[in-house]
Amino acid sequence: MGSDLATLDSAYYLSQVVLTAFMGYIVHWTGTVLSYVLVAAAMGALACVCAGRVVASKAHMQALIKSHVVRSQLR
Repeated sequence: MGSDLATLDSAYYLSQVVLTAFMGYIVHWTGTVLSYVLVAAAMGALACVCAGRVVASKAHMQALIKSHVVRSQLR
């Protein structure tokens, strides 16, 4: 549970860094502050996707490796 919260907190922090670094340019380029809300939503969605890909157990890692091996053999 603690590692999940730490992952989400790190993703949130990273999304804020990206917003801070690039939003001045994006708002200037689009001409509206609505782009800030849209980019923030996109970064939040990306954080959720990335948080869902975190491997938390050895069994989960083995299942991922096994599925990858099966897919590579089918090619």
